[in-house]
Amino acid sequence: MSNMKIWGWNKKVRTMLRFIKPGDIFCFQLNEQTYCFGRIIAETIPGHIAEIFDYMSAEPVINGQDIEASLRLMELLVLDSYGLFDRKIKGDWRIIGHQKEYVPSDVENVYFTYGIGASCKKIDVYGNKTSISQAEQSNYMDLSPRGDGYIKNLITAKIELEKNV
Repeated sequence: MSNMKIWGWNKKVRTMLRFIKPGDIFCFQLNEQTYCFGRIIAETIPGHIAEIFDYMSAEPVINGQDIEASLRLMELLVLDSYGLFDRKIKGDWRIIGHQKEYVPSDVENVYFTYGIGASCKKIDVYGNKTSISQAEQSNYMDLSPRGDGYIKNLITAKIELEKNV
């Protein structure tokens, strides 16, 4: 745990895009009662690839043990880092900590896709690109930066789905 530092919600309201890096721990307000947490996994051209933890709290507080015990709530996403953390266009997203020397796990078969027709590609978390057919594209998530509303809707739908299981 010594490689993890959590400075909390109030230290930095805004983080400029160039200072966001893999290993950053972030927090955002899902609704009036709930804060969600996640971690930046990697940098990519349209934003940052991130995981959202299944840990949620009534306060914007998380510690190293909570992070270590957390699982991914859903598939990895590409965040609109500029809009969420730097410009703060919608929602309140904050970098609240950092895990030094972070190495992502369970990302070997995670791919995003972009392009059309004969120029379709899939890209992994490390930036390695492979040409694919347009038909294969439907197997992967678009390499599109996602904003506040989109992500909150995904999380809310996931929570509702789990309640009904």
